[in-house]
Amino acid sequence: MADHVVWDWNGTLWDDLPQVHLAVNAALREVGAPPLGMSEYIRLFIRPLPLFYRRVLGRDITDSEWERINSRFEMSYVASLHLARLASEARPALEAVARSGASQSILSLYPHDPLNALVHELGIAHYFTRVDGLRGLSGGSKVGLFGNHLKEAAVGVPPHRVVMVGDTDDDLAAARETGSTCILINHHGDQALGAGANLSRFFADGLLAALRRAGLDSLDGKA
Repeated sequence: MADHVVWDWNGTLWDDLPQVHLAVNAALREVGAPPLGMSEYIRLFIRPLPLFYRRVLGRDITDSEWERINSRFEMSYVASLHLARLASEARPALEAVARSGASQSILSLYPHDPLNALVHELGIAHYFTRVDGLRGLSGGSKVGLFGNHLKEAAVGVPPHRVVMVGDTDDDLAAARETGSTCILINHHGDQALGAGANLSRFFADGLLAALRRAGLDSLDGKA
């Protein structure tokens, strides 16, 4: 049974894939590249983000292009943020963890201050011991951040009693680095996590199913 759950935000608790897809296409147009269809975007996605854009463009991106990509992505995403919603199972899942006695936190690569503001606006901040977003430049990885997050968010909990619930191979790599478990969920049935990597053995069909796999028996099918 897990004693602490670390949640990913974008694409896990926060169902914003359509908004991210639109923002990526806006960023691609900024550097003269054609847009990607949803299935193509999902198939090609990888972290760190410069690798994703290199894969799409077929070449390295310049520092100037990276600044323009980041700026255009952020403008588009913020403009459509009001269309995104908490995942349908998010509130029941958070409540289920709270009932189980386990603690929980968020580790995200979404900018730290907007993330915390949104979590408070949604009225779910009380569930978390800590909410960590990205501080500094975007485009990185959670690998290297996960261990530091646990030191503050899961005090006294050994890493093997921690489960990360996310939706990309980067979440899996970050958890594995510390000896924690990772369960990947998929709100959109066609998502090929990690650019087609064979990650099916780590899947659960939704947030509540992920918690059941983590051994949170308090779910008992009622949440």
